[in-house]
Amino acid sequence: MGELIGLVAVAGSMTSIVIIAYLFFNSRHKTRMALIQHDKEASIFKENGRGSSGLKYGLLMVGIGLGILMGMIIESVLQTDSPVPHFSMMLILGGLGLVGYHLILKKKEEEEESDQV
Repeated sequence: MGELIGLVAVAGSMTSIVIIAYLFFNSRHKTRMALIQHDKEASIFKENGRGSSGLKYGLLMVGIGLGILMGMIIESVLQTDSPVPHFSMMLILGGLGLVGYHLILKKKEEEEESDQV
């Protein structure tokens, strides 16, 4: 019985991923076709290239890694087996990594604006 539950869970999650991807690309295609049909520009789909995705994901992963480390430290200090410290620290420090990315990007844009003026 337990094997059947695992099989259904894996099949269900894979099916969900495929359905979500299909809906995403299908709706994007329909929107583009509607824009073309009405002679509009499809510039909303172009990426602006303002930031570096490598930096963003790098800061996110560093934040998650530090969150795991902090969660382990908190777990050993509190002497508990609860997964709450791990998840909370991963989310908090991962979010701080993304905030740091936003601040770096904002500073970079301000420097570019001051160079243009």
